[in-house]
Amino acid sequence: MLFRLFRENGEELFLVGGYVRDRLLARKTEDYDFATSARPEVTKDILESNGFRAIPIGMEFGTVAAVINTGSELTPIQITTYRCAESYRKGSRHPDVVFGSNLEEDLVRRDFTVNAIAMDEKGAIIDPMDGRKDLKGKVIRTPLNPEETFSEDPLRMLRAFRFACRLGFSIEKKTLEAIGKEHRRIMDISRERWKMEMDSLLTTENGKEVARVLQIMRDSEILQDMIPRFREMFMLSGIPQGKAHYGDIWEHTLDVVMNTNGDTACLRWAALLHDIGKPPCRTVDEDGNTHFYGHEKVGSDRVNETAESFRFSKKEKKCLSFLVKNHMRPVLYSDDWSDRAVRKLAAESGEYLEPLLDLAQADIAAHSEPYSSNGAVRMAELRERLRRLSPDTRRRVLPRDLGKLLMKSADEVSPPEIGVILSNLEELAYQGILPEMASPQVYLDYLAEHPELKRKQHI
Repeated sequence: MLFRLFRENGEELFLVGGYVRDRLLARKTEDYDFATSARPEVTKDILESNGFRAIPIGMEFGTVAAVINTGSELTPIQITTYRCAESYRKGSRHPDVVFGSNLEEDLVRRDFTVNAIAMDEKGAIIDPMDGRKDLKGKVIRTPLNPEETFSEDPLRMLRAFRFACRLGFSIEKKTLEAIGKEHRRIMDISRERWKMEMDSLLTTENGKEVARVLQIMRDSEILQDMIPRFREMFMLSGIPQGKAHYGDIWEHTLDVVMNTNGDTACLRWAALLHDIGKPPCRTVDEDGNTHFYGHEKVGSDRVNETAESFRFSKKEKKCLSFLVKNHMRPVLYSDDWSDRAVRKLAAESGEYLEPLLDLAQADIAAHSEPYSSNGAVRMAELRERLRRLSPDTRRRVLPRDLGKLLMKSADEVSPPEIGVILSNLEELAYQGILPEMASPQVYLDYLAEHPELKRKQHI
């Protein structure tokens, strides 16, 4: 229908980019991007005069959005005027655009040949840059000179890695060499655009592909441009971590990335950054054993820097910082942990418990034998105990105002001691020694009979 509407108004319309690429690869696609000869105001008029709600998401850049019925569902689309040139000012998220006059001119200036393919209303393919050949060869290549392509929009360097990762493609030699030469240009790009591409790369389902592409990013130096703390880690390349590991810190990091799933960006970000605090914490004892005491705390501070740089949301920062700061807790689990300690892990982790366990399990699996096998057994035991005990942490067992009453009834009790008292009373309620959600006076009376609960955790 859209094709007919534009044709009747004397304008060209073609499907382009991701839709065509994914269709030729027999992949599911949600990208419905069109290129048109119509200027954006004309596109808007054509849509609105035929009952569509046009959304001018970027009129100055040539883009108008709408929602169409594709038969089984409503589908968002974007229609963009042909372009013959575009460039990004330093730090800008939006391009300076020069509109073009024909389809081939538009396709030639696209980022990669596999995205420079169009389809007309009859399904015929227009492929001036031989993108189908690169699809068959599984190659990411720029249509024009790669240095020219990357100078127009340096984010295309990151997009090359993202497409290589998600499609399982290689990056053509000259294109990769140009990235190595032009990598510092990535600093001209807004951090929000960095994050968008890195989130997409890191959430690729196949962890091996993510690790493969991260290594290429390191080799091109673009990774350490974006995350400078990696430079310190890479200075320790080839230096073993100790008998529990079979490689250096970066090799271990890539293994942890491979071992995690890509369901959430936070988990993969945490896998990538979980040991970023190790370099300054590295020590070697008199027996020649290597240690990284406190690296998780240093790492938490460093990932906060990275999160700020990439413009993470507050919620994302909180997730990433918690996972990195606490990733060693499940790793250090042993069967002599009390039920209280297991409940405390669950309670303090809250919504981050499952990703924390997943990160710890991936970390353990990236160790050498017998540490990985023994650690896998411990993790299974911990998960079983959490399954049995952690539901207790999801319900309140003490009345909400008990803490305030404790403060009023005992002037000599400090706020830290109030926390200890509440924790002790809560554990007694979990164990059935005290009733749950009883009158506050029940707990005050018990505390009067057991003053030792005021000073330390006894359970």
